Amino acid sequence: MHPAILPASLAFGTAAALAVVVALRRDKSGLHWLLLSLLATLLIWTLGVICRYTVQSQAGLEASLRLLFLGVFTAPTLWLLLAGSYSRVRWLSERRGWTILLLTPAAIGYLALLTNSGHHLVMRTVSFEVPEGGGISFAGPLLWAHVPWSYGMLAAATWIYLTGAARLVRKGERGRGLLLAVAAVLPPFASCSYVFGLLPLNYDLTASGMTISLVLLAHGVFRERLREALPITRRDVIEHLPDGVVLADAVGTILDLNPAAEAILGAPAASLRRRPLLAVMETPALAESTAALRDELGRLAEHRSPLSTELLTTGDRRIQLTALQVRDARGETVGQYLLLRDRTEERRFERIARQTQRMQTVGTLAAGIAHEVNNPLAFIRANLTEIQRLGEIAEAHREGPEAKLAAELADLPGIAAETLDGIHRIERIVSGMRRLSTPRGEPVARVDLNEVARDSLRLANLHRDSSVGVEVGLWPEPLWVVGSARRLVQAVLNVVMNAHQALEHRRDGRISIATRADGDQVVIEVTDNGPGIPRQLQERIFDPFFTTKDPDRGTGLGLAIAFDIARDHGGLLDVRSREGDGATFALRLPGLPGTARA
Repeated sequence: MHPAILPASLAFGTAAALAVVVALRRDKSGLHWLLLSLLATLLIWTLGVICRYTVQSQAGLEASLRLLFLGVFTAPTLWLLLAGSYSRVRWLSERRGWTILLLTPAAIGYLALLTNSGHHLVMRTVSFEVPEGGGISFAGPLLWAHVPWSYGMLAAATWIYLTGAARLVRKGERGRGLLLAVAAVLPPFASCSYVFGLLPLNYDLTASGMTISLVLLAHGVFRERLREALPITRRDVIEHLPDGVVLADAVGTILDLNPAAEAILGAPAASLRRRPLLAVMETPALAESTAALRDELGRLAEHRSPLSTELLTTGDRRIQLTALQVRDARGETVGQYLLLRDRTEERRFERIARQTQRMQTVGTLAAGIAHEVNNPLAFIRANLTEIQRLGEIAEAHREGPEAKLAAELADLPGIAAETLDGIHRIERIVSGMRRLSTPRGEPVARVDLNEVARDSLRLANLHRDSSVGVEVGLWPEPLWVVGSARRLVQAVLNVVMNAHQALEHRRDGRISIATRADGDQVVIEVTDNGPGIPRQLQERIFDPFFTTKDPDRGTGLGLAIAFDIARDHGGLLDVRSREGDGATFALRLPGLPGTARA
């Protein structure tokens, strides 16, 4: 018996057993199928070796060589693809085009082998009469061309595996790292030993070396990846989660992150992979995070409970960050991950919901107050009118016996006039309260938001103030909504006048009003370059009677009424502002079908 038969038989049995174990798994990922493909190739290769040294006919020899060279041509490329899948090299593991391209030379070489009798480009002589090389001689140009290609595949795979081994060692997993390094160098060592005569053997042990490597990898290195379920666990779930996920190893080195995390952090995945977990705090979204949070994240491995906080980031975004650890059965940290959720819109709608509830409460209260206040106001006004008449009567009796009394009553008209001014102010407040509480019975029609903007600016008379510049940017097509044109103009006018009052004492004041389409909504924005709104006041500016102006400058109902009008039209009024950097009020309304969309 030829000495090559024993190692080939052992490799055949080992590859078959491992293939059965992998094939019996119900859920298989890409790594499973690549491993099965390589095992099948090794089974064919080792079977060809066994047949080569046992057959007794020329036809049998040629058939065994066809089996053997199917493995020789295909195994190096599959070995590289397996390395790419394990190490998550994207251009190898996720792009089918590269897989097809790398397997093409193997397909061409094997097709040439099957038709070798017509051209002898692979093997020149196949005969039992040749003593060297086990009874055959081959020196075709295609085979020589395939040798550097195969060794290139082996070298690239070895480099990928050794890089992965180095990462495992850096993580403190020296045993798995050493195992991966040994498995990486066995196939190229076995092949080079045969080609360059490094061992006193006249047969190739490459197939046996690759089989041993697969056993080592499957048992000691691939275990976690082979236990993964279908690719849906990552590709179809994590990759498509709206929340950001950042995955790190036990020592906090970032392994990967999903597209949502890239979008939230404002940084590409390639710039964060293989960097410490703290690198996420250097991204545009989290660059302004506190030093305390950085310290906590740096000590994540020491925490037994999740670390969770909500950050206010650039652009007034609210990012919820949750950091957790993955522990094994012994309680040791085997990985870490971050969950990132952009709660900006959620918090904005929560604020609007609270504002709506407050408005509803105030509206109910205002209805009762307005009714109760109007009655006493009526007779107070009547009495003040009579007091003014007393002043006129006193003027007619400046001389005579009642002159002294007339002098004492002379100040009554002025006192009454001042009191009536106060009454007018109370009436304006009551009128505003009634607008918050009375049912909306006005007829509705199609309204162009561009016309609402123009009418609001015309009524504001901003041209009278030379210190304030006005910029207008209207959508080029009509922006149709259903509602009351008068009430929408009132809402926008209130916002414009609020912006104008914020620009007092500024020589370079500027107000811009713009309209646009935003999906199914239409938007009108009023922006000023005034002092802005402090963050702690932004949730209160739509409250009835809340104002930062002097008592004689406003009632605090303008923005509350504008908010209420927006709500009645199925929309909302929101504000974006940073202190010292102006403010932008956006009135969003549902657009009619057919309205041009952005």
